[in-house]
Amino acid sequence: MHDSNSPSNHSRRSALKIVAAGAVGVASVLQPDFVALGSQQSTATVSSAYQAAKSYFETLTAEQKQIAVLEFQDKKRTEWHFIPMDTRKGLPLRDMTESQRTAAIAILKQVLSPAGYQRTVEIMDYEAILLELEGPTQAKRRDYTKYYFTLYGQPSESVAWGLSVEGHHLSINFTFEKGTMIDSTPQFFGVNPAGLRKDFKTPDITKAGGTVEFKKGKRLLATEEDAGFELLKSLSEKQLAQAIYDKECPDDIQWAGEPQPQLAAKVGISAKDLDSAQQKKLIAILDAFNSNMTAGVIKQRMDLIKEAGVDQIYFGWAGETKLEGQHFFRIQGPTFILELCNFQKDPEGNIANHIHSIWRDMTGDFNLPIASK
Repeated sequence: MHDSNSPSNHSRRSALKIVAAGAVGVASVLQPDFVALGSQQSTATVSSAYQAAKSYFETLTAEQKQIAVLEFQDKKRTEWHFIPMDTRKGLPLRDMTESQRTAAIAILKQVLSPAGYQRTVEIMDYEAILLELEGPTQAKRRDYTKYYFTLYGQPSESVAWGLSVEGHHLSINFTFEKGTMIDSTPQFFGVNPAGLRKDFKTPDITKAGGTVEFKKGKRLLATEEDAGFELLKSLSEKQLAQAIYDKECPDDIQWAGEPQPQLAAKVGISAKDLDSAQQKKLIAILDAFNSNMTAGVIKQRMDLIKEAGVDQIYFGWAGETKLEGQHFFRIQGPTFILELCNFQKDPEGNIANHIHSIWRDMTGDFNLPIASK
């Protein structure tokens, strides 16, 4: 087990790719549909992310840098969570000037896809929805400006540095080295209410004095959730018996807040037991989760998945098989695990209207290896 947060550069990830591919053997068959997603993407260069982070860094006062910038080796780099907290590492948007807030938000546009950026700022705005539903006594807890930006090391094109953006229902984490984003996990997005029961108007986190309207029926994580149901609905009785590994829905995703995922046994049905149409639906779930990330990140992830062997991926389901019921699914391969859990109630008491979703790196989050047990 490593006791440092310093990456051993890109060679560690390359070595893990070789090990993963060797474990499944060269006989693993890749379906053409699985190849397409990653092969169309560009490399993961991040000069624009570096420039945006550098611009933000330069707006900070010496006092703010003590809060907003930690050492790259600081153990806090691997401390993450999505629950409401009184305070967190980093500098919150509420303690920034307007120009600093604009610079911080600009970083999001460079490290996420347009869809991922939109989702992230909407998750922030949703805190104002929770405040409206829960009442003014929750004002301190439900603050849409209570999202924290942390740099780990000074942004650089030559040495390693990191970034995290975190608050309620959001934790996105990035590791950079030599002009490349070498890790982008843990990637967590959550939403409450998962489906809006009425219209709302909230402040706009991206524009001082601006407002955003959210219409009744909006489902912020619908892309991922619906993709999971599409695959589930396509399964035969025999396949369902393989895919559904537990009739009870767990109350949350696995390993919430833990620095690394565990090397857990796969559950559910193997990709090799799906027909070609179902395999397309499986890749559509990966695509939905990946759609929040840049093209370069998608290519990194899909290259690892393809090299390790797509037929080693498993789709598992727990809980009810209808959208309004409590449900959970996970997809796991040698190099990744993704999960979606819709178990909790919304503020008005409606069950299964509060979603948590995550993508984790089974070669190690934060570009650090998972310790052997």
